[in-house]
Amino acid sequence: MICMGEKSSISTKEKIFNVSIELFSKKGYDNVSIREIAKHVGIKESSIYNHYSKKEDILNTIFEYYKKNMIKTKTYYENIANVPNISPKKLYHRGSEAIKNQWKQAKMKKILRLIFIELYHNEKIRKFFTEEFVNRPIYFWTSVFRILIEKKIIEEINPKKLAKRYHKYALFLIFESMILKYDENSEESDMEKMFDEIELYFNFILKSVTLKNNKNMENEKETNNA
Repeated sequence: MICMGEKSSISTKEKIFNVSIELFSKKGYDNVSIREIAKHVGIKESSIYNHYSKKEDILNTIFEYYKKNMIKTKTYYENIANVPNISPKKLYHRGSEAIKNQWKQAKMKKILRLIFIELYHNEKIRKFFTEEFVNRPIYFWTSVFRILIEKKIIEEINPKKLAKRYHKYALFLIFESMILKYDENSEESDMEKMFDEIELYFNFILKSVTLKNNKNMENEKETNNA
């Protein structure tokens, strides 16, 4: 039986949920049966249906869990965006820290891996990925860059193209971490390095389009903080 490191007080439904994430992230959604999930939970196969009508319902619950956690991050981003005179770099850094705190959780890391490894095989997961990992982030960053243009912090360029330019590289680094270099026992520092690299790229993009006067102000701030 898979050891989840759980307290005995959690409900059977929670155990099913946790074990499903564990198995899906290791073997893929399509390669795990209800029977196998029940075996690892330590219950009869028929008992699963007291909590989930079918395997797809477990997957839907996993999606909802992920979105619920990421909504917290979105709300945090929106709140700090309203802080007067916050610099784009500080805004990004604080938001990045909020996302990192979500993704470094073992359960969220396994959900990320599940999503990436099933992209080719599962249409439902592919649609979820397209919406949550491509469309929403690009829409969000387009809005951020548009605000920076309106505030005359960066040049008047196409904000959506800028958002895509940034996000494609960030997405590659996430893919690299979740698939190419994935290690379920990886240290927290590995996640830190990934986010640091994404942040460096954001700052590079920002610097390349920041208006000259704002570059001078930013340099002054960095000198004063040194």
